[in-house]
Amino acid sequence: MPVLSKSADKRQVLLNLLLSQPFNIPVFHEVALRLQQMLTSHSYRIEEVIKLVNEDTALASEMLKQANSCYNAGKAPITTIKSAIVRLGSQQIVNLAFSASLANNNSENPLIARFLAQLWQHSHIVAITSSWLAVEACHRQRLANLNPDEVYLAGLFHDIGKLFLLKAMDNLIQVGIMKADTEMIESILNDLATMMGVRLINYWKIPEIYADSIERHNADSWRSGTNDYLVAAVRLSCKIHHCLDSNSDLTDLDKRLPMFSEESFLLGIDDIEYLFDLEKSIID
Repeated sequence: MPVLSKSADKRQVLLNLLLSQPFNIPVFHEVALRLQQMLTSHSYRIEEVIKLVNEDTALASEMLKQANSCYNAGKAPITTIKSAIVRLGSQQIVNLAFSASLANNNSENPLIARFLAQLWQHSHIVAITSSWLAVEACHRQRLANLNPDEVYLAGLFHDIGKLFLLKAMDNLIQVGIMKADTEMIESILNDLATMMGVRLINYWKIPEIYADSIERHNADSWRSGTNDYLVAAVRLSCKIHHCLDSNSDLTDLDKRLPMFSEESFLLGIDDIEYLFDLEKSIID
């Protein structure tokens, strides 16, 4: 067995520390988790949902902001949680609660704060685009078992392991155990994000469909016959945003089409250029 260099040895110690971090690091807001549990139980009244959301006025305010900016452009403004629930439905309220919850993650460390901001933008854009793809696939192929609201949440959660790791690294930096640079953070995220994302979803008892989507997101053999359309929508949205994020334009799109073909063919989507324009509009 080869002897580890000092730098490799330190890195392994750091990875072990991150793997041992408790899952009660505040990644999700408690209200969002309780709303998810309430929805899953199917035994709730609208008054209970309103009371729960209003327990945190900052979160309630952010949810209303998200509801008006993302879902209802051109409609009359939503001004109360009750009107949001009536108009959007309980699943979208859960989605908004998680979206607002994840949007508010921040750090006093400038490097971690930058990663958190980039991660939120990516997850937000992927969630919206994935949901749109689900609507289009349902319309074109008459899919009865593909829920755009579930696909939205899968898009929002697809990199949740990175959020946990960034929060864990932030804690280690604050207590002086870790010194991080961009290269180290990116390496750790690439190595551990999928594993930690699956563990986090399972720990919080969020429905298995989301852990399954995370596990298959970067897999070469990602089709299993179950929830393939959901996974395809998130993968395609993610690939397109990574292309945009790397400052790729459409001049060489014909050369890039093969990297989107498997997902786009399954979803029945043939206008990739439109998806680029859609994500650009979300970013702007």
